Amino acid sequence: YDSWAAGSAGGEARTAPFAPNMAGVEELTARHPMYLSKFDNSEYAANATAMRSIGIDPANPQAPGVEFVRDANGRPTGVFKGRGARNLFGRSAIQRFDDDRRRAQTRHALESIASYGVTSVSDMSDDKQVEIYKELIAAGELTVRVDYRYTLDRWQYVADQGFRAGPGLADKWLRFGGLKGHIDGIMGTSSARFFEPYDSDPESRGRWRVLMTDRDGNFVEGQFLKYMLDADAAGLQMTVHAIGDEANNVLLNYLEELAAQNGEKDRRFRLVHAQVIAPDDFPRVGELGVMAEVQPYHLSDDMRWMEERIGYERCKGAYAFKRIQDNGAVMCFGSDWPGTSAASYPINPMLGLYAAVTRQTVNQEPPEGWFPEERITVEDAIRAYTLNGAYSTFEEDRKGSITVGKLADIAVLNRNLLTCEPTEILTTEVLYTIVGGEIVYRR
Repeated sequence: YDSWAAGSAGGEARTAPFAPNMAGVEELTARHPMYLSKFDNSEYAANATAMRSIGIDPANPQAPGVEFVRDANGRPTGVFKGRGARNLFGRSAIQRFDDDRRRAQTRHALESIASYGVTSVSDMSDDKQVEIYKELIAAGELTVRVDYRYTLDRWQYVADQGFRAGPGLADKWLRFGGLKGHIDGIMGTSSARFFEPYDSDPESRGRWRVLMTDRDGNFVEGQFLKYMLDADAAGLQMTVHAIGDEANNVLLNYLEELAAQNGEKDRRFRLVHAQVIAPDDFPRVGELGVMAEVQPYHLSDDMRWMEERIGYERCKGAYAFKRIQDNGAVMCFGSDWPGTSAASYPINPMLGLYAAVTRQTVNQEPPEGWFPEERITVEDAIRAYTLNGAYSTFEEDRKGSITVGKLADIAVLNRNLLTCEPTEILTTEVLYTIVGGEIVYRR
């Protein structure tokens, strides 16, 4: 794996590939089955307790289509790979969190959310989480407004519930009407889809996600577009993940087709991440009325290795906030919290604001910022986190700014972001978080 100092802008010398050996944690984890997967699903690991739980002898593991890795002395390391490795631990073998634990996790998440001054979130977890939100609402305990998005393939279910995009059906705490789809993979696993191969892997251009392919992973022309056309015709709002330049290009093509077949309307289509855009596609982002839902902290994290993966020229179109904005797209910010299979992301908006206005790591590297021409002003960054976020869910008339008649969702900070030095944004703290006029957090 690649190893960097915390906050470093440049990778250190590459070390030998990391190979876990479960012997180091066997005593610590003896009472609990432990199962791990590598971010790209090429390797897995399990402790002895987990092996025994599915009938495998940890001292001499054997299973069809699975290669169990051994150390120099011939002892099993707990690592396994091969054709059958992915399904060795099926869903039935993995213990899911019970309802009480899910509720406890939710309450803990709400505390974290409030402590960073966040008053609205988007979520796309699962049906159980929706039930928990409704329980908390009934008990008067939900402290953040939730825009919940079912997956795009469930558009018919959402439509059958009577949900539609727009401000009309907005519940005080929980709203529906949006859907989430995925075009390609992610940068962290080198699976985002590009026109040209990765510089770091000339054999790969990334991959398409499941709604783009058949069961064998082969691209199916028009399949994803059909989901979009049906959901749009049902009056639902779409938010679609696209990261690589080809993925963003394909999605913009689908949007053109959407308008051609279903007509022009106020869709507020959210292009999620818009991470690497080809030069010719920047004007189309504005022309098609796209909302770019981006996570500015990604650039602070990813800039350390992006050029190694896709080269300097393609990186010019990466996290290009200024060009997205200048081409007429409305940009709203988020966090991607708690993260992906390749990285964890903080929910703290101060880290995102800092990244957007400096284009540096948290250690202020590089000194001038990474592609500094793409920096935006702190005013624009704050607007992307607040009023533009409300606009993205058709709620700009009820929240997103401190205005008479709007919901009193307010974060009180210990310094003025408009006048402080950019480096001070990193240490800015929340004094109060107010939701609906009620204090839900105080430092």
